[in-house]
This record gives sequence, C-alpha cells and structure tokens, in this order.
Amino acid sequence: MTAPKASAPVAWDSTVTGVASARLREAEWRVRGAALALRSAPDLRVAAAPGVSVAALRSCAAELELRRAAAEALVADLERLHDDTVLAGRAYELASDAVLRAVEELAGGAAYAAGVGARALVGAAFGAALGTVGLWGPALAAGVGGALLIGLVAVPLAARLAALHPAQAAAVTALAERAGRAVEPFLAQASAFWDRSSEQLLANPAFVTALALAVESSDEALAGFLGVPVGTARAIESTVGQDELLAGLVGGAVIATRVGGGLRPVRVAALTPATPHRAPVSTPAAAMRVIRDQPGQVSIHEHRMPDGSRRFQVFVDGTQDVGLDDLANVENAASTPGALLGSDRAVVEAMEAAGIGPDDPVDVFGYSQGAGAVANVAASGRFNVETALLVAGPVATAELPPGVAVLSVAHEGDLVAASDGIADGAGPTTILLESAGGHGSGALARHSRAEYLTTLKTTDDFVVAHWQQHLAEATAGGRGVAAHDVSLERR
Repeated sequence: MTAPKASAPVAWDSTVTGVASARLREAEWRVRGAALALRSAPDLRVAAAPGVSVAALRSCAAELELRRAAAEALVADLERLHDDTVLAGRAYELASDAVLRAVEELAGGAAYAAGVGARALVGAAFGAALGTVGLWGPALAAGVGGALLIGLVAVPLAARLAALHPAQAAAVTALAERAGRAVEPFLAQASAFWDRSSEQLLANPAFVTALALAVESSDEALAGFLGVPVGTARAIESTVGQDELLAGLVGGAVIATRVGGGLRPVRVAALTPATPHRAPVSTPAAAMRVIRDQPGQVSIHEHRMPDGSRRFQVFVDGTQDVGLDDLANVENAASTPGALLGSDRAVVEAMEAAGIGPDDPVDVFGYSQGAGAVANVAASGRFNVETALLVAGPVATAELPPGVAVLSVAHEGDLVAASDGIADGAGPTTILLESAGGHGSGALARHSRAEYLTTLKTTDDFVVAHWQQHLAEATAGGRGVAAHDVSLERR
C-alpha cells in the first residue's frame, strides 16, 4: 500500500464532481496512511516484561487490530464512494450537456428562421423600392447582413456606452441632431426603461441564460439572413467548430472596424517599476483587491520561491477608456490560441517585457475584460500558466490546457459573463455565486469590482475553497523581489 508520488501530474477539474472526487481521493489516501501506520505498530502479543500486565497488552493489541480493520474498511468505502461520485457526476454532466445541446439546437433553429424572415422583409422592402433586386441581390444581402449584425451588437453597446460614458453619448447625440435625427427622446425612454427594470431583469438567471443562448445563436441568424442552407450552415459549424466560426465572424468585424476607423492594436505604453508584494497572493479576494487598487491596467509581480526558482503573478483589470477599451473586448472574442488580436496580445507583450520566460510558473488573475485577456493568454500556451482566476469575464469559449488550475466565477445576473455565449464543453466551468450586494446598481449592478471583492471574501463555496487551497500550496514560501505597473494604449 503506497501513496501516489507528490510530483505526479493531475489534471485540474473545477467542476463540483471533480472537486468532490479529489477531496474523497485525498481522504482515502490519508486513511490508507493511518491503516499502514497501524499495521506497522509493534506486536504487543509478546512475553510481557516484569510488572507489565499481560491482559492489558493483549487488550491493546486487540484494539489496534480493530482500528486497523476499521481503517481498511473505511478505505474501501471511500474508494467506492469516490467511484460512485465520479459515475453519478459524469452521468449528470452528460445529461446536462445533452439537454443544453438540445436547447442550443432549438435556439439555433429559431435564430435561423428569424434570419430568413429578416431577409424576406428586407428583400420585399428593396424589391418595392427598386422594382427588382436583380444582380444587386447578393451585394445587398451581404451589406444588409453586415448592417444587421452590426445593429445587433451596436444597439446594446450604445446603450451601455450611454450609461457609462455620458460625454461620448452627448457628442453622438449632437452629431445626430446636426444630421436632422433626434435621438434624445429615444435615449431618454430607453434610459427610463433600464432604470426601472434592468437590475430586476438581469438578476433573473433565465434572462442571462437566454442572452448567452442568443449570442451562441448569432451565427445561425446570420446564415439564415444570408440565405445559406441550414444543412450547409450546420455542416460548416460542425467542421470548423461553433466557437471558431463565431470567432472568425467577429475577427472579420474587428479588422473592418480597425481599417475603417484607422485604429491601431493595443500595445504596452509604459512599464514602470513598482513595489513588490511581500508574498505571493494566495486567495481570490486578495487578488481582487490588487486588481481594484493597482494604478495601471496590468501589474506583474515576481517572487523568489524557497527552491530558488522564480514565480510570477499577473493581474489584469477590466474595461477602461484607454488600452482596455470596448473594442478590445471584441478583439479578444475574435482571438485564437495562435493569433491574439486584442488586449490579450498586449498582456503577452507586457509579460515578455517583465522578463517572464516560457518555463517560469505563472499565476494569472483577471477581472471582466482582464479575465478574457488572461484566459486567452493561458490558452495560447506561450507561458507556463499554472493557475488562473477569472472573475466576471466573457470566458465561456476559452480552451485552457488541462494542466491549468482555473477558477472562473461570476455573480448570478452578471451580464458581462454571459456575453461570450455558452461553453461547449471545452471552456472553463463558471461557478455562479450569489452576490454579497451593497455596491452596484442599474444594469451592471452585479458587475461591480467592490461587490466581487466582498463576495469573494465571504463566500463559502467549496470549489472556491479547493482552488484557494491549491493556490496557497503552490505559492507557499515565496517572497516578492520585483514588480511592474503596466499602462496600455492603442499606438
């Protein structure tokens, strides 16, 4: 009876089943160790020394034997419970995946039908206006399809910008008025609606799930609008992959937006030495506090471990006006492991500038857009990312290597976390936490940095606790030796 080697690689599984089975396996090996110690105890059924009670020795030997037998029986029970837990958990996950696929098929079919209906309406409108579409048909279909796709994205994005950036919204309103279009009444009505209902609506998990399904079905809607046969569309999706297909569509939109707007990629603007942490961050709440308080968009800390090796920790904040801007969110969604297009590429540039080598162990922590960026960095395989904390991020489609211990968390009702669609099995499992409340308000009530910090400090979720224990063990004994604050911009 021997315990497994401490250095044996074990794939991280952040699902409830994975964590429960890991805990049961750990308990099993501890009891095995106790049984081995009992079996190795000296034999007390020997001739007693003068003055020693033979009956007491025999009673003690019998008690040790009973405890050894009980320990070995407990080992067998724990092993059976572990196997039953894995079997039941995997069966539940398979059933859940089957139901989700069925729902996605229904949603995709409905989105395709909606796209076909929209194309028919547009075709009828143009036919009435032009008499015939004729040779202009394909060009009109492609142009209006692009306009429809832009509209589906731009309308909610404009609403968000109006709420978060009133100065820019006022400038857009002024431009529209000079063009003879009065948009202020519409914005006022939309604002009043969201003020009344957004927080309650987004707090409903069904609404957030429906939003994720809508994002997931956007390629079917576009296929229906462009007249691609449903069989062909599904064949392309199954061959290319739904997430890859959507990334390709978004990538085309990103390139068009950059070219049309004369925009440059996000790059590192400055790398400034900073005061290092005395010890590595070892809890989700501590990581969130660093992200909230750091002066730049990115901070990188180097630590010296007890064995003399280096370990780095990278912290990336959420969407901001400069560098981590709104377009970078879309660019990150279009990234693939082989081609990073947005703020994720700038994070790679910052990590290289800070001296992180391909073999140095790295812990990455990201909030909102930062979570999407560091997830893409981990998926790229360019660094030895061992642990990843993804808070409130659009990370459903990020395919992280199995060796990365990833914890993805989001508040129930957080709109941003739903904006990347639904994971197809390869993406990280996001743990939904009940918000501690008291900080956010409005449509993005559950997306507040301060609210996530409070939630991570107070949650008793055992998946979070298991990941925290893993991080604490991996970083134990480290001491800070260097740090950098990083500023990003488009240049």
